[in-house]
Amino acid sequence: MDETILDDLRGITGYLGSAISNYTGELLITDSAKVGGSLEEASLTFNDAFRNLHAIGKKLNLGAAHAVEVELEKATVVMLCSGEDSRVHLHAFAIFKKDGSVALAKMELRKILEKAVDSLA
Repeated sequence: MDETILDDLRGITGYLGSAISNYTGELLITDSAKVGGSLEEASLTFNDAFRNLHAIGKKLNLGAAHAVEVELEKATVVMLCSGEDSRVHLHAFAIFKKDGSVALAKMELRKILEKAVDSLA
């Protein structure tokens, strides 16, 4: 996958980093230039949380998780899923400063996931 797929996300106010992984947690692309550490371990943890949310939603007959937003003391993490039934099941997350444009990030991350699925299908 071409790293330029994240370019539009990088331009959003407050952007700190992002990653796209397959549903097992294998990183396909990552950008941690502005984050104080590697996103590899964080990506695996976020991926596990997403998979657990998928399972909980199914047990409740509500379906799999599509989006999760986590507010931390200094940042907001947005996680999105391409869909369990998608041609390629991917998870993506982005980290933004508290004053970042999270709503815009969600919209852009959805577009990025669609492009990623198309490129891997």
